This record gives sequence, structure tokens and C-alpha cells, in this order.
Amino acid sequence: MKKFLNLSPDESLDLDKVIYKNALQLKRDALLIGENNKSYGSATSLLVLSSEEIIKATLVFLHSQNCAIYKMKSSKRFFSDHKIRHHVAQLMEMGAGFFDAMEKWEQAKTKQKVFKSKSRFLNDILNGFLNLTKASQPIIKSKERIEQIQQFNVLKNQGLYVDFNDSIQSPRNNINKAHYKNTELLVSRIFRFYKGLRILYHPCLTNHISVRKVERLQSDLQLLIGEALKDFSFDELKS
Repeated sequence: MKKFLNLSPDESLDLDKVIYKNALQLKRDALLIGENNKSYGSATSLLVLSSEEIIKATLVFLHSQNCAIYKMKSSKRFFSDHKIRHHVAQLMEMGAGFFDAMEKWEQAKTKQKVFKSKSRFLNDILNGFLNLTKASQPIIKSKERIEQIQQFNVLKNQGLYVDFNDSIQSPRNNINKAHYKNTELLVSRIFRFYKGLRILYHPCLTNHISVRKVERLQSDLQLLIGEALKDFSFDELKS
């Protein structure tokens, strides 16, 4: 029986779009019952489920583009273990944080310098430090988001089930609007990462930036997945 993991890249082409549509529907349903019915427990659980689907879509898409994503350790559990997909979400958030930092760094370099001194050396140090501080902010925020993503499975269960830990625990009491809104933000960033990948491999991208730059970005991604992450173990991450 054929499964996602034993499909070839060619056989996987465009399958991610079906998964994406399901992820988007789950997210829309979550926003509907969260905003209209104020049912924050169910809405939060649906948001986490939508993140699991968009991560699945990302993995299938990367495989269809000949990225060696299925060669990573624990890859056999990508489609059966939701906790593994939450770990993938942590990696995606980490990548998004670095991309944000690079963008901030480039923006800071092009802006007018704030510190002015007779010493050019001192100017460079002070302004460079300011730019570096601004650029590091997305990475710091990304670290905080990774810690929050680690709680996805707990949030999903708390939003769906009644439990008893010294006292009765119900979704209505466990999950509030703040939990729901924060989860929405985290999940939206995971969606954005997937859309960014789709843009990176879109044939029309070369109408906006050079073919050489597109090929370099794709090559860097291939290298990251094929070399840097091939020995990465999800077992070392927290659930």
C-alpha cells in the first residue's frame, strides 16, 4: 500500500495543495467558532490540528521539490505522530525567526545612521551594535514562540477533553481568549512559512528577482535539509 513516505517526488507533486486546503478549512472553522461563539477551547484545538496539517503539507511539498526531507531521522513518524509535527513546527519557527532577523538587519543597514561622532570607527561600532540589537529581536521572539509551540499537544487536549487533576478540568476553564489568540498567531506564522516555500519554488518568482538569486536560495534550502538536518533527532526535543 502506498503512503506519503513511499511516494516519489513526481508522485507527490501538488498533493500538498489538497492538504493545505484541509489545513485552511480547519483554521477557518477555528476562527469562526472562536470569534462568533467564544468557544475558545474547541477553537484552540482546531488551530493546533490545522498546524499539524500545514506542516504535513510543507513536508510533502519539500519532498516534491526533491529536498531530502524524508531522510531525516524520525521521518517515518512525520505522518503518524502529531508530536513529531509539533517538533517540525519548532524548526519552522526557528527558520522564520532567522529570516526575519536577516530582513531586519538589511533594513537597518540601509537606514540613516543614528549615532554621529568624529570617530568613524566609533560610528561604525555604535550603529552596528544598534543594528545588531534590532536584528536579534526576531530571534529572541522566535525562541519564546518555540517554547509556546512545545505546549501545542497540551493545549489541543485541554481544549477538547474534561479531565480531573485534584479538581475538575474542563475546556471552558482551561482555555481562555488569550490562549486562543496566541495560538492563532503561532499557527499563522507556520502557514506563512509554507506560503513562503511555495513562492520560493514558483516559476514566476524569476520575474521579480534574478534566476541566480532564486537558485542560490533553493540551493541553500536543499543544503540545510540534506546536510545540516539529516542527522537531527527529534527525540532530543521536548514534547
